[in-house]
Amino acid sequence: MTRGRWILVGGLLAVLVVGLLLFRPDTLFTEVQADESLEEAFASTTTVATTQPAAPITTSTAGTAPSTSAAAATTSSPSGPAQLTTGQFSGIDHSAVGTATVYEQDGDHVLRFEDDTYIQNGPDLYVWLLPATSYDGVTPEDYIDLGTLKGTVGGQNYDLPPEFDPAIHRAVLIWCLRFAVPFAAAPLA
Repeated sequence: MTRGRWILVGGLLAVLVVGLLLFRPDTLFTEVQADESLEEAFASTTTVATTQPAAPITTSTAGTAPSTSAAAATTSSPSGPAQLTTGQFSGIDHSAVGTATVYEQDGDHVLRFEDDTYIQNGPDLYVWLLPATSYDGVTPEDYIDLGTLKGTVGGQNYDLPPEFDPAIHRAVLIWCLRFAVPFAAAPLA
């Protein structure tokens, strides 16, 4: 081979390697397992039953046995998370099934992808909440970014920020940032 052909082959090989590293087509064929429970989502905000200190022991001057003026009081822990909205994932030019649910407890909100979740993997996938009831097919301009998708299979939780409003944010979108394309959506009703 001549020197010019070696340079051409080397250049093509370099472009191929860079393309594979940038676009990561291998991610379309792999699964990332997530295994978070709903209890984990609210673990930091849940309080356990606490015991109040008992009242001091007092004695009677008549020589009777000591008595307590109050028994130990306990406060109960709050009830579990309440389901606010839920929706089913459907794929947008990619495979997706499963359930997305918003839960609330003590003023904190969590978006949960239930254990039945399967979303086809891809590069650079993000979870967005949209101020709409469904995804309309165009690149969203207004959304809440919840960060990268934690897993393509299984249960996972996303803390919702204070600007989340369940009356406004009514759809979940899985967005491929690298290619600016949607992967899946779930309307929340």
